[in-house]
This record gives sequence, C-alpha cells and structure tokens, in this order.
Amino acid sequence: MTLTRSERAPLVTDAIPPALRRHGIVPRRVFVCCLVGALVLALFASRDTPGWAERLGDAPLAHQLRGIAGDWDETMEQLGMIRPHETLRDAVRRLLGWQWGGDNR
Repeated sequence: MTLTRSERAPLVTDAIPPALRRHGIVPRRVFVCCLVGALVLALFASRDTPGWAERLGDAPLAHQLRGIAGDWDETMEQLGMIRPHETLRDAVRRLLGWQWGGDNR
C-alpha cells in the first residue's frame, strides 16, 4: 500500500494551510526582507546607533563605526526622522512613571 503525500506529511498544529506550507520562501526573499528591516531600523532608530557603537569596544573598526553612527544620527535628526523614535520613547517614559500597582498605601 502506498501512502499519499498528505498521509506521509507530519501532523502539524499551526494554522498554515498545507498548500502554503509546500511553497517555501526562497533565500533571496529572506535576504531582501532582512535588508528592508535593517533599513527601516536605520531610518527610525538612529538615536540608538551611537550607543550601540560605543559598546563595540576599542578596535579600529569600532572607532570608525562610532563616527559613522554619530554622523548618521545627525543626518536623520536634520531630516526629521527622529520624531517617531522620540515620540515612542516619551510615551514609554510616561507609562513607566505611572503607578501600575492596585492598592499602594
């Protein structure tokens, strides 16, 4: 007796339909998605790049990256791309300032 392809497939518990499961994504698309994500982070999270570069250590490349990160942050500030980051950071500060306990006597 020969089993069909669906009978040979392992039992899965997620909600991905079998037709979509059989057609995986190609590595090129994964790379493009990662690249787009990195660009979005570079645009809207430039305020965090100088701090990230400071934690790289004392290697010569780290010194160069610090300069690039600082220049990038200044450029994004001039273009007004830091506003979403600052708005989100201010909202988080306000939330953290609230008392989250129920009865604080």
